[in-house]
Amino acid sequence: MTDALEVRLFDRPVGALAIAGGLRSPEDWRFTYAPDYAAMAAAPPLSVSLPVRPQPFEGAVARNWFSNLLPEGAVRDTIERRLRIPARDDFALLSAIGGECAGAVSVGPPPRAQSMEPAETDLETLLYLQGDDAGDGAWAALGTPFRLSLAGAQDKIAVVRAPDGRLRLPQRSEPSTHILKPESRNIAGLRDLEALGLRLARAIGLDAAPAELLDVAGRNALLIERYDRRLQPDGSRIRLHQEDFCQAMGLPGELKYESQGGPSLSSCAALIRDTLRLGPAALQGFLNWVVYNVVIGNADAHAKNLSLLRPPGGPLSLAPLYDLVPTLAIAETLLDRTPALDIGGAPRIDAVDREHWQRFARAAGYAPNFVCQRVATVAEAVIEHLPRLVGELVDHGADAARLQRTLRVITDTARATADRAGG
Repeated sequence: MTDALEVRLFDRPVGALAIAGGLRSPEDWRFTYAPDYAAMAAAPPLSVSLPVRPQPFEGAVARNWFSNLLPEGAVRDTIERRLRIPARDDFALLSAIGGECAGAVSVGPPPRAQSMEPAETDLETLLYLQGDDAGDGAWAALGTPFRLSLAGAQDKIAVVRAPDGRLRLPQRSEPSTHILKPESRNIAGLRDLEALGLRLARAIGLDAAPAELLDVAGRNALLIERYDRRLQPDGSRIRLHQEDFCQAMGLPGELKYESQGGPSLSSCAALIRDTLRLGPAALQGFLNWVVYNVVIGNADAHAKNLSLLRPPGGPLSLAPLYDLVPTLAIAETLLDRTPALDIGGAPRIDAVDREHWQRFARAAGYAPNFVCQRVATVAEAVIEHLPRLVGELVDHGADAARLQRTLRVITDTARATADRAGG
């Protein structure tokens, strides 16, 4: 097993990731920018937490950033079993599946050591061959021989959507265009709820990833267009670089929840306003994210659901919104109601009142009255657009009874949230 991996950004080598010792503990990790890259004027950094410099980054700061590229939970367990990788060996897993990650980064052995292209990349064919009883993480595992890695606990796979609509796995070094998520085996209707959350956000004017419902190989699925890809005039696609807020702050993905020691909303706002100085549009986008998640009842909006986006040669910006699920529509026995990131001390996502909003506003640097007004505006827009979007999703295959229940939950939550914010 190799102890040094090539790191590429925007399709060019930028450095090396290595295990300095041999015990594969966090302290043994080391990332070093290539000398020619470190000497470039205005070379884009891999991360806010890994600025370009000739000296290596050692220990947790290196391990945390790269480990955030990896899947979590049952999805990770399935991949480790499929590839016979020791449990919790982040370096070995990166070596195996780091070739196509979020953003414009790839990690793996040098090209001469990589395997041949797959003979079959048609997704429906591969899924039918796999069968329907492969368990959690089966779709993510399907991409592992071709070195596809997507962070998160949900099963998903990076795919290319051809002009004729056919889905296939990307060839080596080819940018994927979409992320495909099968219906959850543990939370019934999660696909429909996420589709509603994303499409509702776009309907009220928020910048969120486009998504559509599909049936793939006889299984319900959600197809999400990758916002970290850009279509060129010649029809080709280029990668945009992204990193989530855990990566930007140098934290491991295990700390994505504030209660576990992760970032607070005020520290996220400080990163945008003070550290990166992204400007008013990004600050408004961040506020929209906080408010919208409360209005629809999404208690699982954590630090890995916020990302930064950088095009080749361009400035950083706040990435479009994603993973917008109204978790209040899911049984409380499956998902907690406590906000993943504290909102002014509110005990539940459906109990945020004016005082909580004012505490959040003061801590995060917003005018309290402006925040409360924004809550009312977003809630009104959500209530207005929700019935139409529920009807559209049902027409495209969503479960009608489930979405009608969700409509009532979101409508009641939005009204109550706006009323409490008004004092």
